[in-house]
Amino acid sequence: MTSRRTQPTAERGESLVEVLIAMAILLVILVGVLQLFTMALLTFHSNTAQREMTRKAETVVEVIRLINATQATGAHGILPMAVDTRSLPVNSSYTGWDFWGPDGFAVVEENARYRISYQITDGGADWVVSVFVEPNSSGSGGSYLGSVGGKAVRYAARIPQ
Repeated sequence: MTSRRTQPTAERGESLVEVLIAMAILLVILVGVLQLFTMALLTFHSNTAQREMTRKAETVVEVIRLINATQATGAHGILPMAVDTRSLPVNSSYTGWDFWGPDGFAVVEENARYRISYQITDGGADWVVSVFVEPNSSGSGGSYLGSVGGKAVRYAARIPQ
């Protein structure tokens, strides 16, 4: 005759309470990892916005440098170079749109997510051109994803007189 052996209680498996505790620990870890991904995405969008605004500021300086070097006429207030502060047009109804807009130097576009202005000052032998690009906060036009509210770009260059 064979005798039946009963399993010891230590080898029965996991209890429901143990499984629930393990799942709770995994959930806490998962939430922390997801927060890291969210912060990384917001940082990515913020850096993308700043990179675009920097590129726009560089383009404005290069257009002013080109117009000054070629002494082109009809350059919407750039020539003659003089101490002044100007804002670029924000849509096609503004003066200078045909120069700065998509049909001209393509610096600005309709529903832009930024506002651009530049200032020309006399630096002695050079003109100092300072371009200021800030995120659009007026409610009209587009806006950047992420937290770029406090970010703006100031770009400066010297152009020989």
